[in-house]
Amino acid sequence: MAATQGTTQGKEGGDQNFDYMFKLLIIGNSSVGKTSFLFRYADDAFTSAFVSTVGIDFKVKTVYKNDKRIKLQIWDTAGQERYRTITTAYYRGAMGFILMYDITNEESFHCVQDW
Repeated sequence: MAATQGTTQGKEGGDQNFDYMFKLLIIGNSSVGKTSFLFRYADDAFTSAFVSTVGIDFKVKTVYKNDKRIKLQIWDTAGQERYRTITTAYYRGAMGFILMYDITNEESFHCVQDW
């Protein structure tokens, strides 16, 4: 699947030029660290407080590789079964997935095959 190229309007209303844009989804069971991973990667922030994701959320991270500006839309999905039908609707157009499990929770590892 090819990456999207172009120009888009940012939340502040200014143009944000980029060479490539990739939509990535973080998936996995509830409480495996998906939101913590996203906040650490996108904002270099960490909080030890647990906040369950309801539905879906996303952050944008811009990286540079070989003089190209790459915009990553990283979507954080809810891991609870009751949100599964909502979150799977966001799979369309995804160019990659980050499948997470909790290394201290063997059951979360075995559930990887369900995702």
